[in-house]
Amino acid sequence: MAIQTTIVPAIQLMLQRFLHCCLPNCCLWCDFPVHQPGAQLCDHCQVALPRLYWSLSGDALQLPAVGRGLLAPQFDAVWSLSWYQQPWSHFISAWKLQQELACGQLLRQQLALALPLWRLQDQFAAVAYVPVHPKRLRERGFNQSQQLAATVAAVTGLPLLHVFVAQSHLPHQLGASASARRAQLRRQFRLKSSTGATLPAQMLLVDDVLTTGATMNQLCRLLRKAGVQRIGVVTLAITPAPGTQTWLYSSPSPLSSPESNNLPK
Repeated sequence: MAIQTTIVPAIQLMLQRFLHCCLPNCCLWCDFPVHQPGAQLCDHCQVALPRLYWSLSGDALQLPAVGRGLLAPQFDAVWSLSWYQQPWSHFISAWKLQQELACGQLLRQQLALALPLWRLQDQFAAVAYVPVHPKRLRERGFNQSQQLAATVAAVTGLPLLHVFVAQSHLPHQLGASASARRAQLRRQFRLKSSTGATLPAQMLLVDDVLTTGATMNQLCRLLRKAGVQRIGVVTLAITPAPGTQTWLYSSPSPLSSPESNNLPK
């Protein structure tokens, strides 16, 4: 049995490499062929992706441009890949609103690459995620936050806990004002009754985008009442605070290849 479980992944890898040589994927950003089997971006676009940077000993919540855009955050730290900007915003919207599953795979790959640098397994004991109402789950077919949380759990080795329930079906909050978000989120979530007494003292919350922090604050309040002492947030992107330039705290993304002609505007 042990030999069989070793051989099957090796065969799958060989087939993947063979298919890549015969018919490589097109890069989701520039449409040129990708360089690596299973990748969704070519090497040029991978290097060009804008990134959000902060001190290695800190986290994104310590950046003034992040803190100014949040409403009295109830969480203690934030880790995110980028500002909510192109091409991240395109990939996230295509995955969540148009069910472009290749974009979801791309985003999970990017998150998996960043997680070892953050060393979250040294600071937290479990991973949870923002729930969606069953009606929304039927419409979309998946919960993107749960899939991202599964990636975090797989890379860090932390257990994935299913602790929240969405009690009502809300419209998409994309573009909603801060006051509208707060009104929509009142009594929106609750903890599963079976998990309240078993939560660890340090937990990670995962979502796709951090905007005003209203959703995370609601979930954090529930966790605090259940005895959780330290809460970290992991997202793909952060919406810049009003007046913030997206180049602030970001890596430059120059392209010196032909792919630059095809980048989304």
